[in-house]
Amino acid sequence: MPRPKAVLIHGMLGFPRLLWRDYFHYVRPTLESMGLDVMVPKLKFGGTIKQRAADLCRQLADAEGPLHLIAHSMGGLDARHYITHMGGHEKVASLTTLSTPHRGSSAANFVLGGKSPFKLLSAMRYLTPEAAQKFNEQTPDHPSVGYYSYTASRPLDELPYISRRYGRHIHEWEVSNDSQVSRISAIWGKRVGHLHADHFELIGMNLWLHPFRKRQRFDHLPTYREIGERILKLMDPERGE
Repeated sequence: MPRPKAVLIHGMLGFPRLLWRDYFHYVRPTLESMGLDVMVPKLKFGGTIKQRAADLCRQLADAEGPLHLIAHSMGGLDARHYITHMGGHEKVASLTTLSTPHRGSSAANFVLGGKSPFKLLSAMRYLTPEAAQKFNEQTPDHPSVGYYSYTASRPLDELPYISRRYGRHIHEWEVSNDSQVSRISAIWGKRVGHLHADHFELIGMNLWLHPFRKRQRFDHLPTYREIGERILKLMDPERGE
């Protein structure tokens, strides 16, 4: 039996690797140690969903399926576009998203209505709730692909200071959130778990810099091991029985 193939898809401001740090911190070796082959494509920084999906399509063109996509944040929207509109369904068996704004994020409206330099990014106007509604109408799930999702949140006073204003805005307009995406927006397909984490902890990045207060640490790797086990089970239904 061929080794299962996992594809790690980064978010809007992501990178496969920057100097010594992987975007998905220690996730690749974790999955490889479980017997999975891992690919980490590079998508356009701050690009539109179509641009980034095209990057994904091009870099997966020679990959043999079945592929199991694991996407953080906006990467989940790029993956859905690739599956539905670019023939990805022909080789993708599953998509697992972690805090993807499937129904948009009011934080995007906040950015677009203010003076943040992030408003200059092409991606931002595709992440509002209004844009997400249109995207969802035009991007139905493919029946041959399994869709799984993880949501995440922390109380406002546990969100990193540098992103807390976005979390506060989302909390006013939606519900609890991870400072970028609400719990409700992150649900797509089968919700397989809720994580007590902020948006950045999901990829192993700790932005909690409060010098006088500690918060409970979130270890992201068990979640990816769980995803890996689910992929292995999809490949071999008798596994674990």
